[in-house]
Amino acid sequence: MPSSAASRKRGASAAVAPPVGLAPAVAAIVSGANPSKSFRAAPAPPWLDTRRSHLIRESFVQAAAPSGAPAGFANVTPSSHASFAAVELPECESWTPSDMWLTSTEPPERTSDGELVRFPWLQEHKGQIFSASRSRGAHPLDRLVNLGLDNAARDGQRGVTHTGVRAWHAFMRDEMGGAPPDRPMEASAPLWAKLSEEWLAMRFVCALVEARGISVKSAANYWGAVQGWHLRTHGVKIGGGMRLARLPQMLKGLRRVFGDTERRVRRGIGPQALRKAMDMVLDPDVPAHANIRAALATALQGLLRSSEFALDPGKTWDPRLHISRGDIRELTASRMTLMIAPCKSSEHLAGKTCALVIGGGGVFVDAVAEVRNMLRVDPLPPGQDPRTVPLFRVPGTCEPLRTDFVLNMTRRLMAAIGEPPEQYGTHSYRIGGATALFAAGADETVIRTMGRWNSDIHQLYVRACYERCCDWSRRAGSTRVTDVAHFDEVADY
Repeated sequence: MPSSAASRKRGASAAVAPPVGLAPAVAAIVSGANPSKSFRAAPAPPWLDTRRSHLIRESFVQAAAPSGAPAGFANVTPSSHASFAAVELPECESWTPSDMWLTSTEPPERTSDGELVRFPWLQEHKGQIFSASRSRGAHPLDRLVNLGLDNAARDGQRGVTHTGVRAWHAFMRDEMGGAPPDRPMEASAPLWAKLSEEWLAMRFVCALVEARGISVKSAANYWGAVQGWHLRTHGVKIGGGMRLARLPQMLKGLRRVFGDTERRVRRGIGPQALRKAMDMVLDPDVPAHANIRAALATALQGLLRSSEFALDPGKTWDPRLHISRGDIRELTASRMTLMIAPCKSSEHLAGKTCALVIGGGGVFVDAVAEVRNMLRVDPLPPGQDPRTVPLFRVPGTCEPLRTDFVLNMTRRLMAAIGEPPEQYGTHSYRIGGATALFAAGADETVIRTMGRWNSDIHQLYVRACYERCCDWSRRAGSTRVTDVAHFDEVADY
């Protein structure tokens, strides 16, 4: 029995004895001192490998305490919570993202006969990670692969010119001390490393909201653009493929706190208002004016988006994507058929596969008559291919109408009839046309179909109800609309 009691006593002592190498830290905690420096200088425990020991040591590194801490933290003091205060914890204020688990873009080392020195998937921590783009060698098909990846984004550069991506690069450079914006990570990276990337993403979104004054919804869209660019460039999203579950929860909370910014008023232009303004400002016998009249009338009756009848500044007109005079398939006194690109949800598709049918004879706005007049006063020279000329252009050139010019002209027209010009934009014709359809008795399904919210449904409707398309578009130019402000259901599309 004595030996047994002694054995139990020895076991109890062993259970509470500090592990080898941790005695200085435990002593510091008990005395209320700072154990971090002494702990980092202590030898590694024998049961930990080198990597785990390194990570544990790094977890004891404390940054400077943030200034202006909330009053609630005053209760936690070294005297009242000696053990808690003794263990240093990393603060987010001075935390910088670690690149320990980011992969290298350099190819692995090879022997003289071209063989890899080590299997790349066994390498970690800034080691030579296998880079397929640089180690596989050139192949004729790589050009097509890169062409597809580049054009997966609208800018043709995998999305690197998107405002959100440019903001991400600036954030990493200016706010994160020059940390790399390219952050591919191995799927085998530890959870804490992936959670650090998630925290970095949340910091970026908050920086957009707080420092740049961007709405929470727009900041979320910016982050989506960053993830899309990173995926197309590196084959994996930021965070090593982990679902960043806290990010949408944080966005939800921010929207609850800040709310959504109040939307500016965007008013639609009624058919009678457009006709009055065009007759006051634009002469149909002047070629430049005739192009503008035809463009605006077609935009209203055809429920066109601004990018479908004009081009943004700095962009190059492409006959494969943008509407040309060669896209006129039918033009009579009673109707006009144009071939245009698919709808917004299918904007990644090339080719003009959507037929836009507009009936002639509108009481206030008659796009068919305006286009016929435009071709009369601004004809093409003999032998010129109409497929190489924008439908609405600067007379005598191949320069299309630009969206900034259309915006300025729209506001000039509205000011001429006494309307507040700042409430109108290039989208006002689509809003006005949709509202005129609703006033004429069209239901939501017809309006969405005529507006090509879905190109497949629109094509089926045109094939099955060709005459109905002509009739509805004619009504869009003939129905008087008195107030079309705050039509957000249309403005979002």
